Amino acid sequence: MPPRKKNPSDFDPNHEEYPDSYNYDLIVSLGLSHYKRGEYQQAIDVFDSAIKLNPNDAIGYGHRGFCYVELGQYQRAIEDYDKRIRLDPNNTWTYNSRGKSYDNLGQYQRAIEDYDKAIELDPNNAIGYQNRGYSYRRLGQYQQAIEDYDKAIELDPNYALGYRSRGFSYQRLGQNERAIEDYDKAIEQDPNSAIDYHNRGYSYDNLGQYQRAIEDYDKAIELDPNANRYGARGNSYRNLGQYQ
Repeated sequence: MPPRKKNPSDFDPNHEEYPDSYNYDLIVSLGLSHYKRGEYQQAIDVFDSAIKLNPNDAIGYGHRGFCYVELGQYQRAIEDYDKRIRLDPNNTWTYNSRGKSYDNLGQYQRAIEDYDKAIELDPNNAIGYQNRGYSYRRLGQYQQAIEDYDKAIELDPNYALGYRSRGFSYQRLGQNERAIEDYDKAIEQDPNSAIDYHNRGYSYDNLGQYQRAIEDYDKAIELDPNANRYGARGNSYRNLGQYQ
């Protein structure tokens, strides 16, 4: 009788004999299955086993790093991305991913260095510019952020996040008309994005167009009610002298 074909669900990462019995790709596949189900710690346990079986393959480190991100363990994610980069130094995805982890730790300059490398490797990928723009924005360097968002939008004219992010940067620079134009585009691309209506309402507030601001806050509240949106709308009503 031929041996039964291995099934990923049979795999036990605590079983000491797995290196002789299981295929590396099968183990990685199981880890990804756990990841897709949101079972991040189980996925990490399986990727631990995959890395033990094949410590010189970059993929296991990258996948495990992504799981650590989902658990908010950004430093551990960075350590895995470091290992992947040593094994595969020309992978754009890894530099972007490590950069996002640095962003989440508030280390924006280090994030920018990673996005620089990602853009060097793939200058036609909008994500690298978008990510670097975010880091510049967090550093208060809004004009540099806008230049990166310009490039992201040039590469992907339907990129709602690019318009949203650029609009926010214009808003911070006091250029509310230009911010509104970008929020218009973001809403055109993603009409169910509450944050774009909220932000556009804020720009209308800044321009003294309180009724239009209220209309946007109404829509934002309809899509995603929260205290900030009610508060913003209340301020607009107050500015119109409507206290009841």
